[in-house]
Formats: sequence, structure tokens, C-alpha cells
Amino acid sequence: MSDLFFLCFVAGLVLFAVGKCIYFFIEKKKIVASCKLPASIELKNISGTIFTDAGRNKRFEQCFFHILINENSIFLFSIGFSFIPNKVTNLLFSNSNRTNTRKPTLLREYKIDHQSIEFVYYPEYLMNRHKKITLKNLNQEQISIFENLLDGKSRRFY
Repeated sequence: MSDLFFLCFVAGLVLFAVGKCIYFFIEKKKIVASCKLPASIELKNISGTIFTDAGRNKRFEQCFFHILINENSIFLFSIGFSFIPNKVTNLLFSNSNRTNTRKPTLLREYKIDHQSIEFVYYPEYLMNRHKKITLKNLNQEQISIFENLLDGKSRRFY
């Protein structure tokens, strides 16, 4: 009886992971189809981290990102090291222009280094807490894309 329960549990976990992957890729295609503009830029397989500071609970994740950059927002599609997709984050530069966005969160601060970019935002469900997304190992072309895009659109910290 316990062997049957264990096999059902493992099968349930596998089916859940497969279902979540399928849902994420369908959702990603919908977002790209509805929010992509002719001048949009896509970057794939960018390594990075997500750091969540929620008071006593601090969480750190290593991820890979697929990025869709529009003139007014950035879509970050994160994939964890388990290769099960996690979520879509839409960082908005200004509340005045919300076209071609989906559930946006206002980007508060950013920091650009030689090989990395750090975004800081405050999700609505984390009152007075913050999240940091760091994109690492970027080449100079990718960094210049972000510098040109973010110039004057949000607060830069050093």
C-alpha cells in the first residue's frame, strides 16, 4: 500500500512540473504575441539572481532569464535551475504609460555595472519590502541596450 502511495506521489509531482512548464510556455507566447512591439528587443538565456527581502524571510534564487524589452517596460521570464519556469515579472518605468503591459510593477531603482545590472522594485503584496533582480555576465552590447533604455526613466543608484 505504501509503495502505491509513493508512486502516486512521484507521478503527481512529475505531472505538476510538466503542467507548470506547459502553462508557462503558453503564457509566455501569449505575452510576447500581445505585448511585443516592432522596436522590441529580446534577450535569451541571461543568468541572474532574484533576492527577496520580506522582513525576517529572505530568499535567494539563481535563475536564467528570457527578457523582452519594450519602450515603456521590461518583461523578465525567469526559469529556475530546476528548469521549471517560475514566473513573469513586468517592470514598468512610469505609471503614465501602461500600454502593452501585463500586471506591471513599477521599477524603483537600477544599478548598472561593467558586467551586471540590478533592478530594485517593491511588489504590492510585499508592503515595505523589496525585491532585487540581478542580471549577470552581460556583454557590452547588452549593457548599452539597457543604459540607453533606462536613461532618465527611473532612479539610478550607485
